Amino acid sequence: MNKKLIALAVAGAFASYGSVATAASVTVSGFADIIYTAVDDASDSVIPAGKNTTEGKFGADAEVDFIATMGAVTARVDIDLNLTDPTGMSDSGTLEQAMFAWDLGAVTLIGGVFNSPIGQEAEDAPDIEFTSKSVVSNILDHQTARDGNNITGVAVAGALGPVTLTGAFLNDIQDSNEENSLAFVANYSPIADLDLEVGFVTQADQADSSALMNSAEDVTNFNASYKVSGFTVGLDYLSTGKVVDSAYTLWGGYAFGDFNVKLRTESVSWKGGASDNDANTIYASWQAESNLLIALELKDGDVGATTAAGMSNGITGVRQDTLATLEFVATF
Repeated sequence: MNKKLIALAVAGAFASYGSVATAASVTVSGFADIIYTAVDDASDSVIPAGKNTTEGKFGADAEVDFIATMGAVTARVDIDLNLTDPTGMSDSGTLEQAMFAWDLGAVTLIGGVFNSPIGQEAEDAPDIEFTSKSVVSNILDHQTARDGNNITGVAVAGALGPVTLTGAFLNDIQDSNEENSLAFVANYSPIADLDLEVGFVTQADQADSSALMNSAEDVTNFNASYKVSGFTVGLDYLSTGKVVDSAYTLWGGYAFGDFNVKLRTESVSWKGGASDNDANTIYASWQAESNLLIALELKDGDVGATTAAGMSNGITGVRQDTLATLEFVATF
């Protein structure tokens, strides 16, 4: 579903991917995400030498979502299913969301495990703008203990004039100590099809291991998108208390009929002077059927001569050289 769950809850709606099976007030929806890796230059040097274990391989992820509404309360459970190994020996299922939204009139109370409202990018394959996640999205995901930049706690959202305000009291987003995180988000659309958002989440200071660099401390995000005459442009910007100095994603696309072409450029600057991580992406998609999207993506990355503790790929998702994929997203 769309990551902007809190804003949707305020509007009294929950997004679904396509047609849904309905029994009483319960709906079931979901998707299958199939990706074929045509080129993966970053894996050319893997061990054993000369054997690229990902190029020419298929991967598959899926999700099943359950939504039930009784009176003013909506409950939602999302289950992620992942094929994590080409042999199929490491298949896994994880809990993406387990939450409720209680419509109290002036505000909506949300509790449980839910998609973070901070950042521009959605969580699930049918909702994101590209096949690969952006560097900003990957940094946010790296800061949360839950998979997919999900958070645990309670949030209150409501409209104050033209602005939607959200405040959240959460487990520390790393879930690793007795501290709690606080998150604040403001959404504003001054004109039609222009969406602005600023978000901030606290995070307890932790000593980083040289391998994981877990805590970037407090995170600030600003993002904007605008649609006009088939064109869409977007900006997602992030800064943190430590580790990451700044990161941005700038993208644009044009939709014509069932086709969409997009370009994206992005960069990450590190505190401490490590080389910037940069990436450029070309993406083209075709809505072949109402519930089937086919997409080609070519992404080229540069991690520079040095990286932040060797973890740039794990933190930002930027890989050296070229990654080309063919994606099929089927919804139900």
